[in-house]
Amino acid sequence: MKILVRQVSNGDREAYATLFHEFYTPLLLYSIKFTKNRDASEDIVQDFFCRLWEDRKRLINDKSFHAYIYSSVRNRSLNYLRDTHSVSIEGFEKQSDEDFLREMMEEEVYRELYAAIQKLPERCRQIFLLKLDGEENQKIADMLQISEETVRSQLRRGKELLQNNVISFYILGLICYWCDF
Repeated sequence: MKILVRQVSNGDREAYATLFHEFYTPLLLYSIKFTKNRDASEDIVQDFFCRLWEDRKRLINDKSFHAYIYSSVRNRSLNYLRDTHSVSIEGFEKQSDEDFLREMMEEEVYRELYAAIQKLPERCRQIFLLKLDGEENQKIADMLQISEETVRSQLRRGKELLQNNVISFYILGLICYWCDF
């Protein structure tokens, strides 16, 4: 990660694209936890990455890079809530450093999970991502014009493949929690 951050700070567009692809979805999911609005969160994360590129010369090249990107997206998400008056942000502002660290570690697990899901076969990955987005099996079946049993079998197959490829048992626990087979 340090090398990638250094390359981005030196203007390497390929390194920036790698950073974008690795962190976009985890940061989007993190933002949605606050905003409860996918469109707003997409704008927030895209704006963050634009600013990241504009300010690339000032990138922090140490362990705090993860804290930097997550706290930036968190702050932007809270600003969105404040500016739209959609939710009181009082409780979020008083979050302890320990809570923030726990959230950041959780998001890293999501990033690792997302990377593992990207390695699944195409149809299996597509079904798995729809399930993680909260879609019901029947709706997924209707959307993809397949049977509900096919959806269930692809979810089971994906779970088995992830079990074989994912090191962290915590990630497996998240999979089982999200995808009620």
